[in-house]
Amino acid sequence: MAQGNCGCCCKNSCPTTGFAICAVIASAIFAFFCKSVKIEAISVEGADFLLGNNDLQFGPWTQLRTKVIDVGPGLTIQTQDSCVEWDNNPDIDSKWTAVRAFTIITVVLGALLTLIVSMADCIRPSHIAPLWRPISGCFLIVLPLFQGLTFLIFRSNVCEDNSVAQALNKLLQLRADTDEDFYEDECSWDEGSSANVAAIVAWFFAGISMLLFNGPPQDDEDDYSSDEEEAEDNAEDTVEKRANETEEKDGIEGEEEPVITA
Repeated sequence: MAQGNCGCCCKNSCPTTGFAICAVIASAIFAFFCKSVKIEAISVEGADFLLGNNDLQFGPWTQLRTKVIDVGPGLTIQTQDSCVEWDNNPDIDSKWTAVRAFTIITVVLGALLTLIVSMADCIRPSHIAPLWRPISGCFLIVLPLFQGLTFLIFRSNVCEDNSVAQALNKLLQLRADTDEDFYEDECSWDEGSSANVAAIVAWFFAGISMLLFNGPPQDDEDDYSSDEEEAEDNAEDTVEKRANETEEKDGIEGEEEPVITA
């Protein structure tokens, strides 16, 4: 007799779920954190008025808050540890739009598949077994591909035509009366980029773990059917047995007692 489902025993899905959760978190950090890429500040000789100039940090959807502090002859470009919407009406080109789309698709699709896999040992295995290999294919190929395509941010206007960096650069050039740039004209690797690589690796290992653990058995439905048929047979036998006992009892009660004559 089959034992049926063991409940949320995490026999097949725990390794995959662990990798997938890490991937979702890392993917969300790159997508919605404001430190995915940075534009480094350049030290310009003779710009004594510039008391401080921090690197500018950006993400696909937000930027690190930047504040210009003007005190007398001194000027400070200061970043604050909070994420805000983009300033200066950025020119969002097609690559930037694609990056934003891939960040949403990857986080939402990855979270959905992670939820399905995490429930694999909590629901009837026969329902999840046919999806096991397609989901592993998504983890191995689709999600790492989509995650990798978000690196197009380095070829988008976030890095190649950054409106925030251009506005600050123009302000400092006017103040210093120089044509020298105060910021690099391309982006550098930042914390979110490292998280993006971690997400790609985690998605891949999630898919590998699904293939290694094979998933729930596909014939589980037959086990459940056998259990149900056996229960039905037992119930029928019990009903029939009780009916026979009732008939026997009625027969005994209906017999006449023998008459004894002198």
